[in-house]
Amino acid sequence: MLSIIIPTDTGENVLFQNSLLAFHNHPQIEIITIDRKEAFTRAERLNIGFHKSKGEIVLFHHPRTKLPTKAIDRLIKISCELDRKMIWGGFIHQFDQSHSLLRFISWYSNFIRTKWKGIVYLDHCVFFDRRLWHSDLKIEAIFEDTELSLKFRKILWPVLLPYPAITSTHRYIKNGILKQSFINLILKFGYFLHLPSSLLFSLYQK
Repeated sequence: MLSIIIPTDTGENVLFQNSLLAFHNHPQIEIITIDRKEAFTRAERLNIGFHKSKGEIVLFHHPRTKLPTKAIDRLIKISCELDRKMIWGGFIHQFDQSHSLLRFISWYSNFIRTKWKGIVYLDHCVFFDRRLWHSDLKIEAIFEDTELSLKFRKILWPVLLPYPAITSTHRYIKNGILKQSFINLILKFGYFLHLPSSLLFSLYQK
């Protein structure tokens, strides 16, 4: 079985429901949505979702990213392999709008952050063999996907499956591409300096 876990916020369902609509009654898939009524931080929601899941392969599906049907089919196939080797990773990131800076961000995320550094952000839609999960995610208010990657890459390097994970540019449109990119850099620098995650999350929300 493939378990698809979606840590959703209010109003985000419409952004992924079309891409998963065909799988709602699939016998080899369970779809678990965890919203802020159950837990505030995304790390908490992912922890809860994992413990509710039963699948051999778990997919943390970003609520503002769409995956093609073939990507889900590939994970179902992997989950059904009797001699399944452990695997984890994500899909090829791209934005739903075209801009030179956004293309660079996707390129960096795919080929530098993921392939060279072994860090897979949630908007790649992170999947993993449940045998890799040895302890719950640290309850960080932000960068919980980095913490997950740091745990998994000690065991196994991530892979990028050749299907597009198309992510919404809503924050870039709302705040401006340059401003949002600058905010993201500040957040990453703050994480590197081990600033409190609550402070970084507050900035991210603003």
